Amino acid sequence: MEGGTPTDAEGGASRFELAPPRRFILPAILLLLTEQPGYGYGLVPRLKEFHFGHVDRPAVYRALAQLENDGLVEASAQNPRAGQARRVYSVTALGERILRIWMGVIKEEHDYLGQALRRYQATGTIDAVLAEVEGGWSSALGAGWSPVSSTSGSRRRPMPVETELVEPADQAADQAADELVAARGSDDARPRSFRLDPERSAVLIDVRSTAGPLSFGTIGVTGTIRVAVGDGLLRTDIVPTGRLTIDIAGLNSGNRLYDAELLRRIDARRYPTATVDLQECEVSGPGARYRLAGALTFHGVTRLAEGTVNVDAVSDRRLVITGEQVFDIRDFSVPSPTMLMLRIFPDVRVHLHAEAELQELGVTS
Repeated sequence: MEGGTPTDAEGGASRFELAPPRRFILPAILLLLTEQPGYGYGLVPRLKEFHFGHVDRPAVYRALAQLENDGLVEASAQNPRAGQARRVYSVTALGERILRIWMGVIKEEHDYLGQALRRYQATGTIDAVLAEVEGGWSSALGAGWSPVSSTSGSRRRPMPVETELVEPADQAADQAADELVAARGSDDARPRSFRLDPERSAVLIDVRSTAGPLSFGTIGVTGTIRVAVGDGLLRTDIVPTGRLTIDIAGLNSGNRLYDAELLRRIDARRYPTATVDLQECEVSGPGARYRLAGALTFHGVTRLAEGTVNVDAVSDRRLVITGEQVFDIRDFSVPSPTMLMLRIFPDVRVHLHAEAELQELGVTS
């Protein structure tokens, strides 16, 4: 993006320019002068702190003249050390009341924009997830958290890597899964390697805290999955294998204080990545749902990780993988972080959104 105008490499996207809200310069000047009276030219760099587009001196002086004519600001002359007298602007009592009204308007606009972000977030698309991580705005929206962790109210014992998978208790579900496995096994598909696209693969970590829900995210999940695909579904008679690497050092929430403290607590300098080695895969039910198991290594500790994911073969060359699982960070020798007066609870929900492209022959991971 250059000059506030995004462009499309293929020339097929509409062009648009980012612009500040109409007449935003007026309440912005009132706010700055409420903080501290000042000269007209001194307002220019201070207005740029709002990051609402181009601001120049003529526009500022025109706005000041309008505010003065309306009785919202007043100017007094002060003698400089040399040269002509300069006009120092300050807010009048009427200006303070109008600024309060303006702040109500801005709050209302903020709420409407938040609704747009929440609706975009609710689409659940890969691009919505990437936008959420890139912008660090999930926490600002107050994303909800559903407490389904088995650790709630009791301490779960860590599961060693060699722990056996727990078989589903529902016989009907087992039978349906076996039938799907048999049907998928009749295809002639052979295992092929799919490489994750780091620009379209992300992890979101939802946590509960004494200050409410928080969300940390990172883009750049890398790795390769070797899997057989037939008729748009995975073959589980040929066990998929692969490794995913997550950029733990890149976690961010949009709050620098929280981010710095979290990375310090999980010792991200020493353990900058987490890895998942896929070991088992079975059909979880109708459609493209699968139950995966593998070794998760985080903070220098390896544990068995199990969970259900959707793996959509949108074409014979691209897979879309989505899923979530709740973990207890104490299983990985990480104490429950406490940031100043903020305490984070140990059970966290991890969301994976990834896209993988077929790896061409002769291309190495």
